[in-house]
Amino acid sequence: MKSIGIGLVVLLAGCAGVDPSDGGATRAVESTGWAVQLNRALTIDAGAATVRLQYGRIVPRNSVQEYDPFCVVELNTVGTAPQILRPGRFEVRRVTRSVNPITAARSSSFLQTAFGMDEGDSSFLYFITAFRLRDPAQPDLRGMTCAWNQMAPANRMLMRHLTLDEIRSALGDWMTLIPPREKL
Repeated sequence: MKSIGIGLVVLLAGCAGVDPSDGGATRAVESTGWAVQLNRALTIDAGAATVRLQYGRIVPRNSVQEYDPFCVVELNTVGTAPQILRPGRFEVRRVTRSVNPITAARSSSFLQTAFGMDEGDSSFLYFITAFRLRDPAQPDLRGMTCAWNQMAPANRMLMRHLTLDEIRSALGDWMTLIPPREKL
């Protein structure tokens, strides 16, 4: 297990030091040979193309705890009926890391004046690790994105991307990251 952790750290090391002030620049990392194993079927609700995993379980879109690690598995198509992603091993085509500042809509100009809020202030700062996945047997599979909100302007030195263990805790026993054979 330790070699898996070391392998992903090496895999993602090229992205270390992403600057939160870079406006969401994306850094690609070579990922040849990695795979993701879906251990049991995932159901994507009708009218959606995504399902969220956090704390090792499926959580509704509006129940994600943004400051804790979570992953979103994504299909290419929004279905009119529930879609099933079948268990299997998915090739990791590419891994990217990015930082995405998002400004929430302010509900009141009074709040802006009373609390000195500027409409340009970011209220969310997501550190994102995106896995582009491929499974020839399930061509609608797009990928998996793991992230958390690290908005801590007073603690810029503490803001960082998720570790392998944090991604694993979000996925639980639903999905497993598999390093290349030569890394085992």
